Formats: sequence, structure tokens, C-alpha cells
Amino acid sequence: MKTIPLTEKDFKWVKMTPAQMKKIAVEYIEHKKKAYAEIKSIKKDDRTYLNTLYALERCDDKFESFFSKLAIFSDFSPSKEIREAANTVAIESSQKLVDIEYDKGLFDAVADYYEGNFKKEKKSLRKEDIKLLEETLREYRRMGFALPKAKQNRLKQLLKKLSKLSLDFRKNITDHQDYILGTKEELAGLSERFIESLPQHTDGRYIVTLQYPHIIPFMADAKNREKRKELALKNLQKGGKKNLKILDELVKFRHEIATILGYKHHADFRTENRMAKTGKTVEDFQKSLEKDIVPLAKKDIQQLTEFGKSMGIKKMEFYDMAYLNTQLKKKLYDVDPEVIMSYFPLEHVRTEMFKMFGELFSISIKEYNIKLWHKDAKSYQVNDKNGDLIGYFSMDLFPRVGKNGHAAMHDVVIPHEKEYGSEEYIAPYSSMVCNFPAPSKKSPSLLSIRDVETLFHEFGHCLHMTLSRARLESQAGANVAWDFVETPSQIMENWIWDPKVMERFSKHYITGKKMPKDMIERMVKGRSFQEGSANMRQIMHGKLDMDLHTGKIKNVTEAWRKMNKMYLNIDLPEKETLFPAGFGHLVGYDAGYYSYLWALVYAIDAFESFKTKGNKSVMTNKEIGMKWRKEVLEKGSSEDEIKLITNFLGRKPNQKAFLKELIGK
Repeated sequence: MKTIPLTEKDFKWVKMTPAQMKKIAVEYIEHKKKAYAEIKSIKKDDRTYLNTLYALERCDDKFESFFSKLAIFSDFSPSKEIREAANTVAIESSQKLVDIEYDKGLFDAVADYYEGNFKKEKKSLRKEDIKLLEETLREYRRMGFALPKAKQNRLKQLLKKLSKLSLDFRKNITDHQDYILGTKEELAGLSERFIESLPQHTDGRYIVTLQYPHIIPFMADAKNREKRKELALKNLQKGGKKNLKILDELVKFRHEIATILGYKHHADFRTENRMAKTGKTVEDFQKSLEKDIVPLAKKDIQQLTEFGKSMGIKKMEFYDMAYLNTQLKKKLYDVDPEVIMSYFPLEHVRTEMFKMFGELFSISIKEYNIKLWHKDAKSYQVNDKNGDLIGYFSMDLFPRVGKNGHAAMHDVVIPHEKEYGSEEYIAPYSSMVCNFPAPSKKSPSLLSIRDVETLFHEFGHCLHMTLSRARLESQAGANVAWDFVETPSQIMENWIWDPKVMERFSKHYITGKKMPKDMIERMVKGRSFQEGSANMRQIMHGKLDMDLHTGKIKNVTEAWRKMNKMYLNIDLPEKETLFPAGFGHLVGYDAGYYSYLWALVYAIDAFESFKTKGNKSVMTNKEIGMKWRKEVLEKGSSEDEIKLITNFLGRKPNQKAFLKELIGK
């Protein structure tokens, strides 16, 4: 298929005004009503795949990814007016869309086709067409169209409430802009480079915010225990009590929807269309890992506790953990995070990342000069090795006021065939957003090793969308089962820890020298340091999420405090602990946070193929690289995800590689 190039005209949307947003939203709603009415008006005997299923699949073409663009504005626009307008339009439109999408007539139309002309057409349809039909029917049944009218009406009401509450929950986290103030003396332990990057208050003190580039290095290196406590307490309150109230309602409404539809709880409803299929499968998966990880986590905590005592900290508190972790790692492996950062200037890492994965997946990446929503946002064009266009993506990598503090990949334009069976392909466009340390007067943007992992991870999401060749939009790129979506991103992190790759990506920002081999060796050895407690936290987050959505939790903050005490022997303060209020994954990843570990197990299993087949370097194993591209990245969900990973591996996936890496088992 030949990808259709984007032009400057395709980026007019970045200058969208609040008035234009409102106007387009109105047009979109009216268009949707008309398109659906036309589909419903077709007689049963005249129904075909093209005028029913394919028409539903493509009915948004005229308004290509309008709501994805609103999300970009809402989360990343430098203008508060634009952010608020985008959020308002998204909320108002989503409420109206519930009425339009929640239409039994559409279910009847698809069911009529399935029970009628589908039998005649089946042999001429593609596999992805049949998969689309089966999944569309399943999703309409999950919307309750087989239920009595009264229950359908109640579901519609609940869906509207959930839509608004979810948007409000996320907005409250984004808008939470708290900080602490500190003098130069109170920032002892932090590097001059870090301190110079901090904004200053009118009284001359430095401002340390809750954004990742501030809080992570501060909690890791600040010697002042009281200041660490002050910042950590504020971070525990992100989202605020208003989000706890919203969360209570979200959980209550989600449960009601699940029970109306005949499921035991929201977890069973949510996992049905994922690889896990049931909440019990998830709980069993977490327990199977827990039995191996809990002993490791306890050893890790004991190690930090004893080290803390040697430093005069009689009782390790939650605001000491990152600090003690960093200082002990420095001692054991002589690995200073600040020294490491000096070897990873963002521009060099990004350039080498483009080159290496370009070689591995037979693509080339070059900058695509177009103005976006902010001067920091840059666009890139991806071509195949033969020069053919594949797609585009952008990167917006530095924090700013009003910008969402998380790292994420946003689908802006999801690729698909131009028309049914066409050999022309709509170009994908995705946006990768992170919050790395911004350049200062004295140094470029320098990345911690965790930042490098984040860069690779989110770039993996971008490649998943950009390299897609799935013909149907709903099956393209990262539109896969929720518990598989992180596999193509998490596999990318593994490359960093190959010594040859780490050497390639390192370049001291002053001397230009590569990282010394002995430092690389120490870093690789130190990779598993405290990994037991790190994975335990992942299980805890997943368990909190699942327990919430299986009805096991009555008081979410108390449950979180108990988990920290049980698994990490950490006491969290009763008054300030509002953590779930700032746990943004409870919207979108609800009953789905387990998927990070689930997908990681698959990712590490798949990465073994790059290391073992043909005794080639993980950097140059193009044969396996192309197999990963063809079998996984290009296919999206046009085939079942378990089939994709099984085809790539040549066997069913398992936990062996994950446990071997973690505990040598």
C-alpha cells in the first residue's frame, strides 16, 4: 500500500480556536446523526458488509481524529484558554455522543446483517472484516442492547456520568500545581545543574514542583529530610479530596453498569475483551508473581532500612526510600545519577535511537518541518528503507506550566486504507509527550537512565502506531487488547541495558567521550538493584486497581496505606494520604493496571529472541527486527494478540525469561 503524504494543510488544526472547536463539535454531532440514520435505514435484505459494518467503521473520516486533537489541546496547549475550551468541548460533546452511540438501531443493523447476508458474503470477506463483525456485535451486546428498555436507559445515564467524571478526574490531576520553596542551603545534595534549572520565587527561594523532572531527582538526592517530607506529603495529596469523591462515584457507577450487563463486577466486564478474559485470571497472574517477588521485596526493604540506620535514620519513612535507594546504589555500584546524566544528552540519545531502530526495523527517520502547538514540539517523518513514506510522529519533551506531567503517546491520526481494498493508505500521525529536564544556560537537556527508558518506551508506542499496516482503523497500531498495548513499548527498554547499546548511546555533553566500560558494567550490574520492591509496587498498584473493581475495597486510601505497611513495611500518614486521587491510571486503565506487568512478561520473553537467535548483536539482528515489525507492529489487532506473539516466538509465551532476569530462577 502507498501512504498518502501529509501537507501543511493537514496541520491547520494546531491553530484551532475555541470558537472553531465548538463549531466543529456541532458539525461532528450532526454528521454522526446523519451517518447513523443512513445505516439504520437500509433494509435487511439489502444489507452488506460495506454499507453496514464498513460504513460504521469509516463514518468519522470527515472529522479525522477530532477528539484526539482536543485531547492534545487539553493536555499540552501553552494557552490556558485553549486547554479549558478543549476540555469543555470534549465534555459537552462526549455527553451528546453517548445518546448517539448508544443506539439499539445500530445493534439491530449489525445483527440483521450477521443473521442475513453475512452468510453469502463470508467467503469473500477478509479475515479482519470477519473479526470486526464479531467484535462489533460483542461490543454492542456489552452496551446492553439485549436488555429491556428501562435498563438500556439506565446504562445510557451511567455512561454519561462516567464520561464527565473521567474527564474531571484527569483535569483535577493536571491542574494540581503545588510546590515547595527552598533556599540554596536547603537544596544541599542536589546538583548545580538541577538547581539552576529550577524557577525562583519572588523572595529568591527555589521552586520545586510535583512534576517528574523536579520531584524525582529531589526525592533521590536532597539531603534535607524535612524538605523531602514536605514535598512527598504534597505529592500524596495530588488530585485532592474532590478526586476521592469522584473516584467513589466512578467505582460505584462502573459496578452498576457491570451488574446490569450480567457480570459479577467491573473487573470481569473490563477484562472480557482483553487477553486475560476474567478478573480471576488477573488475580491469579498477580499472585503467581507475588509469591516470587514478595521475598525479594522484603530483602530490599530490609537492606534500605539497615543502610538508613547507618546514616542516622532510625526509622525509614516513605520520604526516605528514594533517597536511601539512590545513596546505597552509589555506594554499592559507584553509580552517581548526576554523573550518569552527563553522558546522556537528549539530542545525542534521540539521534542514536533513531539510527539504531532505523537499522533494526529497516526504516529512516528525519525531521519534518511543520509548526505545532508549541515551539518545543517537533515533527518527524518515517520512510521505509526503499524510500517509501510510512508515517509521521511528533515529540514534545519538556515540562511547562499547564502541561500534563505524565509521559504518553497520543494517537492524532490513526492509519487505515483510503477505501475498501484500496492500495492507498492514510498516513499515521502520533504524538509522543514527555517531561524531561529542560536545557539550561549551562547544559543541554540531560537524561537520567530512567528518562532514557521512558524515551525508548514512548518511542515504542510511536513505532507501534507509525509502522502499522492494518487496513481497518479500529485494528491499527496500538488499537490492540489493553493488556497487550504495553508490550511493543516495554520491549524497547531492554535494549538500553545491553552494554554495547549503552556505550553507543552515551556521549559526555562536555568532553564528547563515551561512557567508560567499567561504569557501564557497574550500571548493568546495578540494574536489578531493588527491583524486587520496584516490581512489588507494580503489583500493589495493580492489586489496588483490581480490588477496587472487584468490590474488595471500601476505603481506598486506607487500603493503600495497609498495602504499603504489609508489603513494604512503610507507614503512610492517615491525614495526607490521598494517593489514589492522583493515580491517573484509574481512568482509562481501570481494572487494567495489571497490564503493565502482564505486557512486560511478554516483552521480556520476546526480547530473548533478539539475544539468542543467530548469535547476533541485539543492535544488528535485522532478521528478528523485521520479524517483530511484520508479525507484531504492522498487524495491530487485525489478528488476536496471543496469535501475534505466538507467531513471533514460534511457541506460546511464558514467564521464564521474566523470572530469570528478576531472580535468576
